[in-house]
Amino acid sequence: MIATTATLLLITLGLAALGTASAARAQTDFKGKQITVAVPTTTGGAYDIYSRLVARHLGQSLPGQPNLVVVNMPGAGGLIMANWLANAAPKDGTAMGIVPSPAAFEGLLGNSRAQYDARAFRWLASLSNYNGAALVWHATPLQTARDLISRESIIGGGGTSSDVTLWPHLFNSLLGTRIKLVSGYVGTANIALAMERGEVQGIVGLDWDGWKASKPDWIRDRKSRVLMQIALTRHPDLGEIPSVTDFARSVDDREVLELIISRQRYSRAFATAPGTPDPTVNALRDAFAKMTASAAFAADVQKSGVNIHFVPGQDVQSWADSIYAYPRAAIERATAELRKANQ
Repeated sequence: MIATTATLLLITLGLAALGTASAARAQTDFKGKQITVAVPTTTGGAYDIYSRLVARHLGQSLPGQPNLVVVNMPGAGGLIMANWLANAAPKDGTAMGIVPSPAAFEGLLGNSRAQYDARAFRWLASLSNYNGAALVWHATPLQTARDLISRESIIGGGGTSSDVTLWPHLFNSLLGTRIKLVSGYVGTANIALAMERGEVQGIVGLDWDGWKASKPDWIRDRKSRVLMQIALTRHPDLGEIPSVTDFARSVDDREVLELIISRQRYSRAFATAPGTPDPTVNALRDAFAKMTASAAFAADVQKSGVNIHFVPGQDVQSWADSIYAYPRAAIERATAELRKANQ
């Protein structure tokens, strides 16, 4: 009787394990499904390039090898796409987005239009670190970072919450630059056209690695000139070009700059909807790791001209948590500066 009971118990446990494994497989099986990859900008920019790169390769590393389709959702510096991902996207892994790192923390930093908490996104991976830059068209008289402070410049901007709109305001407020911002351009590609046409002299706050991918001829032919880095660690491409923090006018100003830069640490971070089950999230995270290690992906990366710095989803999740853990005084000061920039 004891042996029979033990045998039945083992069979029951085995069936339960099989059932759990089958349920997990069912949750992570994407066969016959289509995954939407949402992009917060128009076509042709860096976010679009990275997203289409992922769309071409990620499905091969997922169970069922689903098809991935890129959908552009530009507007409001990424808020339109982030709000959709947080509140309207399906929670079964069939929707993901590349969330601009500044947009991720808009809710924390006082923007009531951000209807989400960055900690709730199910972060999957980041493919690049943020190294911002302020650059000008080669024909302008602006030669150095000091010229942005001593001379008036005409800079192109985007939506109210976009990097290339916020950073010019922050430069004026925290560094004392004399930037005249011409905002409203949809995407950095359109600001680039405005620079070529002579409508504006430069752009402040773009991601350097993304810019290299979208405008390799500008780098090769020296059509633009980088005046300042927006980073805590200098980019190896940019040598001795000074950082924005070098020009802070006080210790408090420097602290605010460091917080705002820190929130942008991972500039090509992919997430799926809050509430997506753990097995599905783990399958997607594993797929990103396999994809970035594949020879086919490496070849496409080289062809696309982008830089890849893979960061696992768990680390991106920890980064989101760490930003919310900043001292309240620093968050409030940064919120006040960003609010001024949005006015």
